[in-house]
Amino acid sequence: MSLPRYSINKPVTILMIFLGILILGWVALSRLPIELMPNTSFGNVTIFINVRGGIPPVEIEQRITRPIEEAVSSVSHIRSLESTSEEASSTVVIKFEPGTDMNFAALEVREKFARVKNELPKEIEKPVIAKYEYSDVPVMILSMSSGKRYTPEMLGKIVDESLKFRLERVNGVADVEVGGRRERKILVELIQDRLDAYGLATQRVITILG
Repeated sequence: MSLPRYSINKPVTILMIFLGILILGWVALSRLPIELMPNTSFGNVTIFINVRGGIPPVEIEQRITRPIEEAVSSVSHIRSLESTSEEASSTVVIKFEPGTDMNFAALEVREKFARVKNELPKEIEKPVIAKYEYSDVPVMILSMSSGKRYTPEMLGKIVDESLKFRLERVNGVADVEVGGRRERKILVELIQDRLDAYGLATQRVITILG
């Protein structure tokens, strides 16, 4: 018996089959996970280092950024290498070729960096080596500004002490990062005569303050 003739002779059976297919499709659709932002990798590994002591960018470039670039330049499957040297920080961005295993690439970068870590200046803080994925991209960016009432340093303090921890307690918030602020600085002026009287060298004072 052909399918059209069977469908005519058995309408109830055909109806039940189609209803079963529709129900199965509806159940599968309702349980299908949907990701608006799939967790794909950017293909980058970033080395970020904060530096204490107000070292000028030129010196940071020579003493920190270049040694790091030379150490990680031999990592496999590198597409490009970019760096930024500022007064208080050094950033090296390593971009890899498409299809590279980023977990293995980040591990290789850490191994290469470990070889020159002890040769870097003591003024550096704990280095951050991270590979960024789409799940790390913020889904909301908030800005705060003021007229002449608050200085940028005061705004940064308000955000750190009053706003950040409140936003972290909101349901669904995974992390809150604060950026673009200016921190308060303390200028220390040394009197050479007093240093000589106590037998202290300038570098010794800088080390203690650091």
